Amino acid sequence: MKCIHCQVDTKLKDRQDGCCPHCKHAFAFEPARNDKLTDPAFEMVIERVSSLGTVRYTERNLYYEAARRVGRRSKATPWVLGGIGLFFLVSVLLTTKYFLLIPGGLFLLLAILNLPHQVAKLSYPEFANMLARWRSVHGTPKGLIVTREAPAVARPLPSDIQHYSFDRAVITDRRETADLLLANNFHFENNCAVLTIDGYPESAFDVVRAMLKNNPKLQVFVVHDATLRGQWLARELVRNQWFQPTARIVDVGLGVRHMQAFKGVWQAAEYGVAAMSAPELLREAPLLGKYTLELAAIRPEQTIKRLFRAMTGQPETGDDAGSGGVSSDWGSFSSDASSSDGGGDSFG
Repeated sequence: MKCIHCQVDTKLKDRQDGCCPHCKHAFAFEPARNDKLTDPAFEMVIERVSSLGTVRYTERNLYYEAARRVGRRSKATPWVLGGIGLFFLVSVLLTTKYFLLIPGGLFLLLAILNLPHQVAKLSYPEFANMLARWRSVHGTPKGLIVTREAPAVARPLPSDIQHYSFDRAVITDRRETADLLLANNFHFENNCAVLTIDGYPESAFDVVRAMLKNNPKLQVFVVHDATLRGQWLARELVRNQWFQPTARIVDVGLGVRHMQAFKGVWQAAEYGVAAMSAPELLREAPLLGKYTLELAAIRPEQTIKRLFRAMTGQPETGDDAGSGGVSSDWGSFSSDASSSDGGGDSFG
């Protein structure tokens, strides 16, 4: 395994103490003890999720990048096992010795059970343990967003609040999504407000929401995970009268149509309040009753660029006949966005 500090390759017998024999830096991971990633592999995960250090990212972003890496490493297993099973079946046909059918069948069954699955092969608790070990050895990864504690006392509303507003707003279902946009100065670069449906960031929520309600021409872009609750989010804003009736609300979040491209990083869905409160959505999108896809599975740079594309360009596909005054744009998040979409330099 290569040391990420001195770039010297080391053999297992030379690093029995868990340190590089050349520069004496400790290793965070050890393949010999069945760690799913090595130090160089985890370092590459950090480079990929941060686009070589140009974009800040959340722990969930880092988790999904690590899960992709682990998933790629495990894809060879089914093919190897399947090849062995196929060899045994061919042996049956060539030799007609049917007793070979037993081991051949077992190998094929094992291969089927190990086929790449939709759900991430790396669990979040496993990743949390990996990140803790990385931090203890190498420090906190550069660019990782650390959520700050909310102030104990909220700021009072300014007396002249009615004179100010934003032209655009982004409403999300996750605080991590808001943190990602705010930490990368998306709100500043695009002159828009960023809030979550549950009142985050607390220090500015009341002030900003009051400002948004002043603008009859406000454009609202709703970003969410592919979950039952996410599908209901835009209509919830309308029902709870977050904005003036003339505000334009566009759902640009993830849905079932986006999930195929992210097989391997789905999560098992949690039944409960979301399913009970929206049974019609469960009938329309039964897949969301079993699996979900988090927006954090998209690399941060792409999340920023795709949202910028949704806010500034014409939607690639959409439906302006949505219920409750909500239109939908599922095309902006359906494919990679490049600098030609206008979002190449829209983040800090």
